[in-house]
Amino acid sequence: MMQTGMAALALAGVLSGGGGLPKGFLPLETHPPAGPGETYTISDSLRRPLELNPCFRAKPWDTGRVAARSVVHHDETETAMDYEQLVLYKNTAAAERAMRGLRAQLARCAEVGKGHSRYRYFSKPLDVGDDALRAGGRFFEGGEQAVVVRRGAAVYVAGGSAYPSRSLPLGRFRGLVERAERMAEQICELPEAGCR
Repeated sequence: MMQTGMAALALAGVLSGGGGLPKGFLPLETHPPAGPGETYTISDSLRRPLELNPCFRAKPWDTGRVAARSVVHHDETETAMDYEQLVLYKNTAAAERAMRGLRAQLARCAEVGKGHSRYRYFSKPLDVGDDALRAGGRFFEGGEQAVVVRRGAAVYVAGGSAYPSRSLPLGRFRGLVERAERMAEQICELPEAGCR
């Protein structure tokens, strides 16, 4: 509990213009040492697209970001990856626009290409935070699934390798949903996050 409180105080500085997200704020940041074939990539770039990126756009389409952190874990021995991302926006309206934009991207790129280059994305609502969805993408030889949650002025993304079905059964998202619920609570310790 003490660590969460300290992270909250550090994040309060972010939201009032005091700098980037505190180190260790995302669970994937506190990973064990990388083994053979494993890599962890951490980025605080405001220009990194949302990790759930169904149209594979190279630049963010959402605006009003004030802080961000992304952690991507690749395991080449299992050809698997998982990721987390937290993006803080200047206000709740900007975060709401980001969620609307993501839904538009999921609709626009629901089915693209043919043959080996074909991919499909599906999404369904999720009852977490102020607004949330679960999504899955299927590619020729793999796929991904993710949850995206908005709480106040923050958007949190957690996901990883999977081969989801169109129905996106909630049971297969249990671990991701639990992570998102914890992060939504952690962010809402801060009045500056704009939680209701």
